[in-house]
Amino acid sequence: MTPAPDKPRSSRNRRRDKSYHLMKLLAGAVSIVVIIAVIFNAFIHWLERSPPLQPEYQEKKLLSFLKPTQKMPEPMEAALPLLPGIAEIEQKRPQIQAAMRSFFGASTVEEKLTFSRDPDRVRPLMKDYFLRHPWHPQTVIALGNCLSVEEKGHRLGYVQVMFAQGEPTSVIVEEMTDGQFCADWESLIRYSEMDWGDFLSQKPKKPTLMRVIASQVRSSPDTGYDWLEIKSPGHEEVLQAYFDRRAPDLQPLLEQLQLGDWKNVPLTLRVCYSESNKAKADAVCIIGIEGKGWLILTKRRS
Repeated sequence: MTPAPDKPRSSRNRRRDKSYHLMKLLAGAVSIVVIIAVIFNAFIHWLERSPPLQPEYQEKKLLSFLKPTQKMPEPMEAALPLLPGIAEIEQKRPQIQAAMRSFFGASTVEEKLTFSRDPDRVRPLMKDYFLRHPWHPQTVIALGNCLSVEEKGHRLGYVQVMFAQGEPTSVIVEEMTDGQFCADWESLIRYSEMDWGDFLSQKPKKPTLMRVIASQVRSSPDTGYDWLEIKSPGHEEVLQAYFDRRAPDLQPLLEQLQLGDWKNVPLTLRVCYSESNKAKADAVCIIGIEGKGWLILTKRRS
């Protein structure tokens, strides 16, 4: 008689095979973990042995965290073409940065004027401005983008200044004949003879210097007038402004308009409310244009 199969022995063999298979899987997993640990440990030791970052690299990394690389704001691009102005401006970063530290860190008007363009003309404007606005010395930590700007008779540049606290700002600087670098304070703070709110409420009849952002609205060849919309940076209130296209003193403004339709262009204008033309009682008249963008230029070098 044939003996029956040994079922218990067969079951034990299957369990043993499963155990071997599980052990192989576990061994493979452990091997992978060990390999990863070895690679990670080697990488950490490599980092510890790496040479320290150079100061100039650390400064570049700091600037990248503070403010991404950016192009010049659109209005300034329209007013100031990015062409050679300050020769080898990148090599002059230390001198420019030192001048900007003195300019922004000044605690008196006279200290600030030492590093300002056209100090004799700007002195009364600066005193007037700081009677109406608080004084805030700032600590400069670095420069960002430095761009040269071509302008006949001037060596100008457009630089981005980084502060220990607060947002970066862009400044027009000029290299003087003695090598000194000076900031254009007027365009930086957009100095106007009146605050925008006061101008709107008081409606001065006297021509008043205002730094505005302008957009072309329409031209009326039949009347000889061109119309703009003007506003002050940071304000929503918009004014309609007109000028006589036949006026000789306004030909530079007309030439800019003839380059094509434009929007949000910085201008330095003299404007006033007109008593003579009641039909334009809610509009202002443009009497003169005194700057290129927000920059007032004087003849320096040919």
